[in-house]
Amino acid sequence: MKFKFPLQRLLDLKEKREQELARQLAAARREASAEAEQRDALSALQAEGAAHVAAQSAGQASVGEIASLSYAVSQMAEQVELAGQRTEAAELVVNQRSDALSGAVQDRQVLDRLRDRRLEQHRATDQQEERARMDAVALSRFAARRSGANDSQQDPS
Repeated sequence: MKFKFPLQRLLDLKEKREQELARQLAAARREASAEAEQRDALSALQAEGAAHVAAQSAGQASVGEIASLSYAVSQMAEQVELAGQRTEAAELVVNQRSDALSGAVQDRQVLDRLRDRRLEQHRATDQQEERARMDAVALSRFAARRSGANDSQQDPS
C-alpha cells in the first residue's frame, strides 16, 4: 500500500511560505545593505566637507564662504543622520523577516518530522503484513507437503 501523508497539502503550503519568507528576507537584506552604503557614502562626503571647511578657515576664505560651507556640512550631517535612521529601520525589518523565517522553518520541520514518523510507521506495518503473508505461504506449503506425505504413507497403492 502506498504511503499518503494526510497533512501533505499543509506541509506544501508551509514550504511555499518558507520560500516566500526567504525571498523577503533576501530583499530586506539587500535594502539594508543599500541603505548602509548610502549612509557611509554620505558620511564620507560630510567628512570631506568638514575637512574642506577646516582648510578654508585656515586659508584666506571670507567669513561668508566659511559660514556657507559650514551650513552645507551641517545639512550633510542631517542627511547622514536620516540615512542612519533609514539603515536602522531596514535592519529592523531584516531582523523581523529573519525571525519570521525561523518560525516558518520550525513549523515546517515539525510537519516534516511528523511525516517521517508516519512514514516509518507505515513501513513497519507493511513489513509486518509482508512477513505475515510470507508466514502464511510457508505454513500452507508446509501443510500441503505434510498432507501429501501423509497421503502417500496411508495410500498402499
